[in-house]
Amino acid sequence: MSNETRAPEPGTGPDGGAGAADSVGGAVHQDRKVERPGEQSEPRMDTHATDDEARIQGVVVQTRADVGDKSEQRIADVLRQRFDEIGLDLGDDRIRALAAEVAGA
Repeated sequence: MSNETRAPEPGTGPDGGAGAADSVGGAVHQDRKVERPGEQSEPRMDTHATDDEARIQGVVVQTRADVGDKSEQRIADVLRQRFDEIGLDLGDDRIRALAAEVAGA
């Protein structure tokens, strides 16, 4: 077997893997990205303004899909947790009403 058909020798990097020169099709390489002015390089969050009612309806729709076949108490618990996670403080009456809506759909 010739040297050209063998896998590359372990590199000298901290993980011992192949070096950038040993990459095939760019699969293994060092990140050499240069940012350009005005370039978005990180995810943008909250790109669309959303009011609380739209957020509530979004949680209701997702909860219906996830646990809509469970008891109203379980649905209420899930709604309470999800509203807490997104920073919406809804009273128990509203959560129970929404749980009944989800269970009845």
